[in-house]
Amino acid sequence: MFGFLMTLSLLIVWYINAFQRDADTLQLNDAILSATVSEVDQTSRLYEGALLLSETFEPTIWERLVTIYNEGDSVQFDYMFDAEDDRFDNVESDTVSSPTYIIGGKEEDIPQLGRVTYMTGRPVTSIRVKVHEKGDKVGNWTYTSTVAIDAVSKSINE
Repeated sequence: MFGFLMTLSLLIVWYINAFQRDADTLQLNDAILSATVSEVDQTSRLYEGALLLSETFEPTIWERLVTIYNEGDSVQFDYMFDAEDDRFDNVESDTVSSPTYIIGGKEEDIPQLGRVTYMTGRPVTSIRVKVHEKGDKVGNWTYTSTVAIDAVSKSINE
């Protein structure tokens, strides 16, 4: 009887923990989508079918992440670019990662305007945000969310 009650209580704790992690992942997805829509570089209008992010993307999403996650958690952004788009000659790699930022860290450990040139002026196809909670296993990201950009097709005027 005691074993059954212990198993049942472990299942309840596991279920509550999984539910909390799902809620955190949904908040991460929402933060990425909201920032992607609101932080578009206006020069994107000149390039049909391409989306360029403004330099305020990371600081904007950071404001939201610090309310969701705890002090000491690590965050890293990955940007996937359209290297096939010959209108842009500044795409050196398909994927570029930001430095690893720390929530509640020193000023150099958080996103800053002017230090995001690795992601601006390039056509973004996907954005991945990875969060590692302080105390989780080293080497694994606790939450990973990837958002694919659905840009309008390039016109064929040739």
